[in-house]
Amino acid sequence: MWKQTESSSKGANPQDGEGWLVNDQQGLVCEFSVDDPSIQDSWTTIRTFRWRKPDYPIPQSRRRLLRDGAIEEWKRMQAAGWRRCFPPVR
Repeated sequence: MWKQTESSSKGANPQDGEGWLVNDQQGLVCEFSVDDPSIQDSWTTIRTFRWRKPDYPIPQSRRRLLRDGAIEEWKRMQAAGWRRCFPPVR
């Protein structure tokens, strides 16, 4: 099950480089997580899951972006109607 909350600052980036977004209309949940940083670049993994209550999320895609690209993607997704949520309770 997912616990969802509205962030007080919708445009804010996750403080630690990690976070979850949900889109109820599309039935998708997206996880942003920091990969092991390389010497020169900081990478972020973005995993997308199909989700219908009360079932467990089904993995759909996984991609890696540089931190700057991940920040832009986070902002773009929030502008498109995605909202911040808590990670799943397992």
